[in-house]
Amino acid sequence: MQVSVGLLIALSFVCFLVTTAFVISVLLIRDLLHKQKIYSNFSGFLSDFLAIISKEGRLIDASPSYISDPLYNLIMRKKSFKKVFSAPEYKRFSEYIRGLDAYPDIPFVFSQDAGDGLNWYEIRARQKQEGDVHMVLLLKNVTLDVESRTQRDELKEKVDMLLQNTGDFLWSMDVDSRKFTFLTPLVDDEGRAIPRTQGVQDIRAMMPEEDYAFFDKHLNARIVEFRAKGQDFSETRGVRLRLEGENGKLDWYAFCGRLYTEENAKIVFRGSARRLDLQLETPVVETSAMSESTQVAALAFPDIRLFWIDREYKICGCNQAFSLAFGSPIPEEIEGKRLLEVVRPRYFSLFHGVLSEVFEKGLSKSWKGPFGVGKRLLWFNAVPLKRPDGYTYRVLGVYLQLDENDFSSVKNLTMEKK
Repeated sequence: MQVSVGLLIALSFVCFLVTTAFVISVLLIRDLLHKQKIYSNFSGFLSDFLAIISKEGRLIDASPSYISDPLYNLIMRKKSFKKVFSAPEYKRFSEYIRGLDAYPDIPFVFSQDAGDGLNWYEIRARQKQEGDVHMVLLLKNVTLDVESRTQRDELKEKVDMLLQNTGDFLWSMDVDSRKFTFLTPLVDDEGRAIPRTQGVQDIRAMMPEEDYAFFDKHLNARIVEFRAKGQDFSETRGVRLRLEGENGKLDWYAFCGRLYTEENAKIVFRGSARRLDLQLETPVVETSAMSESTQVAALAFPDIRLFWIDREYKICGCNQAFSLAFGSPIPEEIEGKRLLEVVRPRYFSLFHGVLSEVFEKGLSKSWKGPFGVGKRLLWFNAVPLKRPDGYTYRVLGVYLQLDENDFSSVKNLTMEKK
């Protein structure tokens, strides 16, 4: 029997195609195995893997083949999720699969203890009816996410507890709109949150007018400095302000904040407010008793110079030693003038730094040292003058000039007597 040449050619061509397909398949499988093996170099860093499940719930395949995960190793040994999960867990997993069409975007989250600690996983499933394949599962190890979330929750709980017990709160303000946001609410004396102090609030309505004016002036100065230098160098500076709490009660808070630039170039003032217990202080208040003879004696010191100013840095009063030092024999002549108009610039630059801090913090402050005039020294003290409600409305400044040469002559005289 003779075989036609055309049939031989056709058979040869079919054999060639089969051989080529076989070679290509072998090469592809070899390449796939090689790529799978590459995963072994990063097995400790892989947290996702796929599992292909049959209609009977049997594991058909898992990818990648090289992954260092306790659940992956357990699935590869058991070949079935029913053998991996406990009975209650598998029941919950079956309910998740049945409700997959209704809630396709909700993952199934569970924990697994493989002997090296508790690990958390989430599963996302997609049904795929092709041959024996029934479902494809994407499993992800989310242990780090769960631990991070737990740590954040614990940290938030501790911060909330701290704020509730101290009466402090966190806040944020949009510099352009002056929109004030309570990041955490104010609390009353018993540690309960005041509902009306949550979220965006009109801070101006919660402050006395003079407190808000002072806060606004402080913020504007910080903004000018921030825009000029590109960053906030005054982040540790704070101001003392009153806020209306429960039942209209005014409480003192030390507002400390920092200016930030957000992604949209918006400047935000954000910080904390620490509640103050001013009952522990003993400030000089407006109604403090002082006899007339004591006042006259204090103002008559020949070498000690006294003056007191308001928040506009206007001189409200002084003794004669102060007025004579700046060319006026009568103290009343310089009352009402601004401090900068009376004292010399080198004095004002020194005084201003101390006085502004006393206005902001409501605490006394002292400064001593040379001030650029030969061997002369200056000893300056500033004391807040407060109203009965605790508001610093004036500051009393007291200073004394000393000369190193005077002490040198006294020392020499003492040595000569000896």
